[in-house]
Amino acid sequence: MLYGFSDSDWAGSIDDMKSTSGYCFSLGSGFFSWCTKKQEIVAQSTAEAEFIAATAAVNQVLWLKKILCDLHIQQKNKTEVYIDNQAAIAISNNPMCHGKTKHFNIKLYFLREMQQNGEVNLVYCKSEDQLADMFTKPLPINKFEFLREKIGICSSKNKEEC
Repeated sequence: MLYGFSDSDWAGSIDDMKSTSGYCFSLGSGFFSWCTKKQEIVAQSTAEAEFIAATAAVNQVLWLKKILCDLHIQQKNKTEVYIDNQAAIAISNNPMCHGKTKHFNIKLYFLREMQQNGEVNLVYCKSEDQLADMFTKPLPINKFEFLREKIGICSSKNKEEC
């Protein structure tokens, strides 16, 4: 089953205050698709930064599902995308457009539509369980190595363990 993790920092770039989005996807026992990218706009809140990251991840889900379909691998269940921001999940599920979110309505409607038509399901995960952290922010070496191991990437020092 295809599932993924999506994360962002908020205003992580000291040069222009733009956030960084990151996501990774697994199919079966290993992660095979990941990305990290600076966001194109300055997010005005952590929820907006996470929402932008989730939107990028959902776009990747759609592309991956098309590839899987071409390979005759059908996924009947919604693809779960784990994010560590409850406000972003609530905004994507809430049919009311709040004044605080009207500046990102297009992404809001897209993400909500993808959930309603059964393509994806945004699922909350605690920050300490967020595998996409390694794509969005500097981490202590032990946390980075822990996350790297969780997604199945080997250290060049330990090639024999791969």
